[in-house]
Amino acid sequence: MKSFLKKSSVYVLALLFTAAAFSQQTVNITSTHAPSVVLFLVPHNNPLFALGYTNDTNKSILEVADGSQFHEEEFKDATISSSKTVFKARYNAYLDEMEIKRQDDKIGYINKNLKKEKISFQTENRTYKILETDNYNKKRILGYFEILKENDYVSLYRKDLKQLNIGLEKTPYMIPAPKIITEFRDTKSEFYVEFKQSGHAIKLSRTRGGVAKLFEEKKEIIKQYIKDNNLKVTKEEDIIKVIDYINTL
Repeated sequence: MKSFLKKSSVYVLALLFTAAAFSQQTVNITSTHAPSVVLFLVPHNNPLFALGYTNDTNKSILEVADGSQFHEEEFKDATISSSKTVFKARYNAYLDEMEIKRQDDKIGYINKNLKKEKISFQTENRTYKILETDNYNKKRILGYFEILKENDYVSLYRKDLKQLNIGLEKTPYMIPAPKIITEFRDTKSEFYVEFKQSGHAIKLSRTRGGVAKLFEEKKEIIKQYIKDNNLKVTKEEDIIKVIDYINTL
């Protein structure tokens, strides 16, 4: 039974992403009063329908999942570095998209191909930069990275994503057919560096040696600095100190 559920969960996830990909519609929008965006419509069909699973509200899994896929649900004033126009935005930490609310109240998202553009939230001292990085398949993808430190040599970023957990409600003997339970959860913060404003983000290791290895000619000095100051490269305040030190070398 456990093996069956595990395989079913994998299939469910695959189907979810496939259904979402083909159900979303995108329309180019050009305006002198808004950043470059494409219209984003959340599918309202149930992506699990092919497996015979439905829910009472007839909404997609993303809509009925517990928790939130956003950094903050509320749209807040933001600007993009190529324009002084103020618009309403929020970060979707599940889809890794920057959603905006247009004047007609439709939801769009900023064109992620605008590499190295910065989106700044006016009241939160929070700025994201669009950078290229390697995914788990070693393919280059573009995403949003929150700026912690920007320098000419090494810049530091944090990435906070959400994951969607899908499971089955526990019922005796699995009869009647159990309901699908979905929940958004925070993932561990990951830290990235960018060298010389290249637009390419490199994921930092969670070990002292792994961090120092990125700076081959200075790795022994950096390892010693981390050791002498008893710093943990998994803690934000400590990794900031390390990057500040590296920028002085």
